[in-house]
Amino acid sequence: MAAPARPAPPVEPWRDPGAQPFVRIEGVTKTFGKFYACDDISLDVYRGEFFAILGGSGSGKSTLLRLLAGFEAPDKGRILIDGVDVTALPPYQRPVNMMFQSYALFPHMTVAQNIAFGLKQDRLPAGEIRDRVQHMLELVQMPQLGNRKPDQLSGGQRQRAALARALAKQPKLLLLDEPLGALDKRLREHTQFELVNIQEKVGTTFIMVTHDQEEAMTMSSRIAVMDAGRIVQVSTPAALYEFPATRFVAEFIGGINLFEGRVLSQDLDAGLVRVQCDQLEAPLLARHTDFVPEGTAVSVAVRPEKIDVHEQRPQADNVAVGKVRDIAYLGDVSIYHVQTEAGAVIRVQETHVERSSEPHYDWDGTLWLSWPASSAVVLTA
Repeated sequence: MAAPARPAPPVEPWRDPGAQPFVRIEGVTKTFGKFYACDDISLDVYRGEFFAILGGSGSGKSTLLRLLAGFEAPDKGRILIDGVDVTALPPYQRPVNMMFQSYALFPHMTVAQNIAFGLKQDRLPAGEIRDRVQHMLELVQMPQLGNRKPDQLSGGQRQRAALARALAKQPKLLLLDEPLGALDKRLREHTQFELVNIQEKVGTTFIMVTHDQEEAMTMSSRIAVMDAGRIVQVSTPAALYEFPATRFVAEFIGGINLFEGRVLSQDLDAGLVRVQCDQLEAPLLARHTDFVPEGTAVSVAVRPEKIDVHEQRPQADNVAVGKVRDIAYLGDVSIYHVQTEAGAVIRVQETHVERSSEPHYDWDGTLWLSWPASSAVVLTA
């Protein structure tokens, strides 16, 4: 008897030409004096996504979130939520709620009263308020803590109470401003998965701004990377990491080695480019299918964990040799900085699969490094 056919995996909406975006930002610009906080931004977010806007200080990410919430008005462009133009609507008329980094819980109210506050403002019946508050407490796994005041809660519990309050009004869109920034590292890592699980249960579209790349990579379905008021790349976490579109994205997401050089030759049929780098003894070989003229200045990006370490010269697409200048032991991995004779410092990451209290290689030891052409990314921007 044949095994039953497995259902096809759901189509990711951003890959579906027929899918309509739930949030659409069209050519939005916001200036403060001569400073462009958001510069002609266009972005689509689909229903049910956990979407992250990632950037450093001054990149414009928080301004973009405030524009979505209605706390700021764009100089030009428009914002649509569920097909409705909300550009001119005040915050209280938008189907949006916001969870702030500080949580902004009322200190004189209990958790249950905090959750109920917005529902009472909307004049919902008392019975419905009571039921919805209890449902929110159960959703965030705090059913017995409704009578506590915020100062009686841990940091993680306050974060969950703020989330429950934000979700109680059943917004179509929830905006999260650095939602885990106030938590310590261990609690933050645990809470990341809790937030994702809650979002999947309620099905609400989440848009989060953060400067923490690990947070964005862990929690989101897609990420928009911002720099100087512009979105420089939008993609899934894996695609951003493995296929950065620009040097900025390559450096901002994870560790990276960047080799500057010029294109020597290109084989379009094989999808290969040879790049001459002054700080390496041999040209680099990299996968690249787009045409790049000979002599073009490019950067070749290679992730540290893609590089293999040898004590003898290996046979590989790309080979470099140098001396160990720095070693960092991080528990699960060790980081080695290997300097070539020409001065390039190559960062190598070695995963610890066996127990050992000593680094595998010593300072000033000579190491051969290799990586395949498929692990190298050619960046022209």
